[in-house]
Amino acid sequence: MHIKENLQKAPLGWPLAIASVGTVATIFAGKKLHLAFGTAWGVLSLWHAWQHSGKMKKDVERAQEYLRTGLAPDGQRPDAYTLALARYANHQASCQ
Repeated sequence: MHIKENLQKAPLGWPLAIASVGTVATIFAGKKLHLAFGTAWGVLSLWHAWQHSGKMKKDVERAQEYLRTGLAPDGQRPDAYTLALARYANHQASCQ
């Protein structure tokens, strides 16, 4: 496999949990340790968001299609959050 595919599929549940607990647990333990855990948590959070970016783009595209046609792709209506993102994207496009 390619490196990008490995990064895209790497499980981040436990590392994120450990970094978040470590950040909270080290609030009073020392600034350097707290900064290290906080940095790890931030990097892992961004990595996790990157992993899901493709799915989120597809969800918004499906919601925009639903708003345009009134027909839900695959017979499933998009959730409220995705519909809100699609409405916002449509609004931004119409303002330009």
